[in-house]
Amino acid sequence: MNKADLEFIHEMVDQLDRSIAELTQKESIIKAKVGDERIEELTEYWQMLLDEDEAEELKTTFDHWDRMLISTWAHLRRVHDTRAKAGQAVMKNK
Repeated sequence: MNKADLEFIHEMVDQLDRSIAELTQKESIIKAKVGDERIEELTEYWQMLLDEDEAEELKTTFDHWDRMLISTWAHLRRVHDTRAKAGQAVMKNK
């Protein structure tokens, strides 16, 4: 990998780290609005621990903040995955 590619990856990693920090802060704010009991239900849904009928029933009760939290979790997952891949690329070329 050439120097320009490595510089690009390093810049991307910095941006991903900033995104992770921002999303983690956003997640905390949303969790404070949602409440512990609802977070537990949404976590079970997110981790696919509910059977199909329970998941469908829970989805009918989603409000704005529920959707925002799930969206934030999805975005965090993507950013973490991308960050891990970028880190692996750098490690392979050291």
